[in-house]
Amino acid sequence: MKWSLSIAACITLLILALMFWNTSPEQASPPVHTATTSAHADDLDTAPPASINPNRPKTARSVHLQGLDQTLDIDSKGNLITGPEVRELFDAIARQQGAIAADEWKQSILDQYANQLGPRAHQQLQTLLNRYIEFNLALQLLPMEGVASLNDALQRVQQIRDDYLGPDSANLFSDWQEMETFTSQFVQQMVNTQDPVQLKQSLQEQIYSLPVTVQPQAQKILQHSEDLFTALATSRPDPATLKSVAEQMAARALVQPDFVFGEPSPAFMNQYQQYSRARQTLMQQGGVTSEDDPQLNQLRQQYFSGSEVLRVKTLDRAEMY
Repeated sequence: MKWSLSIAACITLLILALMFWNTSPEQASPPVHTATTSAHADDLDTAPPASINPNRPKTARSVHLQGLDQTLDIDSKGNLITGPEVRELFDAIARQQGAIAADEWKQSILDQYANQLGPRAHQQLQTLLNRYIEFNLALQLLPMEGVASLNDALQRVQQIRDDYLGPDSANLFSDWQEMETFTSQFVQQMVNTQDPVQLKQSLQEQIYSLPVTVQPQAQKILQHSEDLFTALATSRPDPATLKSVAEQMAARALVQPDFVFGEPSPAFMNQYQQYSRARQTLMQQGGVTSEDDPQLNQLRQQYFSGSEVLRVKTLDRAEMY
């Protein structure tokens, strides 16, 4: 993506500039990835909603998922209670699967917990997983053109998050304010530091004080900033340049998912090509101005079902941006 390229370019320029000042007074767009058609594909529009309550519903029972060291809560009606722990579960599964593409395991990975969860909570968790995977793919495919600051990037990510996760977004990311606060503090401390080695240690301690559900994401900020810390150990740019690069490092970490996406299946590509021709005909008739156009939504429903509808919407967005 152009956003990733601009980040890589800024880091390269900054390191070169630091080398120059010391001697004087990433990444291309990922391939289009698509889902495989599955007999287990869920209907995202008809799945019963999970319990959503700002005060968090009363837990009737808790389910410990063996092998993942994760615990989920169920309410008295058998509904899944959504919270940051659900998001943490999905990220933990992705890290556990490593280089295996998400489309190869997403429809079966939760089946082993079906009896523990109960049918309603299991279906809700499956629907959320499919939506969460599509949200992560959207972060990879959708460009960040026009994002001028870290706050702009955070707002763009929230828009995408709300679009793909719907009313569950607020509960799944109820801890995210602390992550955003840490991110802003990271940028400010990078600009003000006189000792990058000590700052790196301090930031690591700050990460440990965050909720465990956001620590892995905060850790990515440090990982993406290794070159910047190395450069700052010998020289220092002007504050404006440093702030700009630090913001881009932080933003890059925020859109770096743990999920791996594989190549599209032949069956999906065949269906997508038919849809693309129909979409092209529709757009030539005029009146379609965005990927959210009702006519496009209806057309996607005609050709796809379940999480594939979100996948196709992501591809439409990537093309129309």
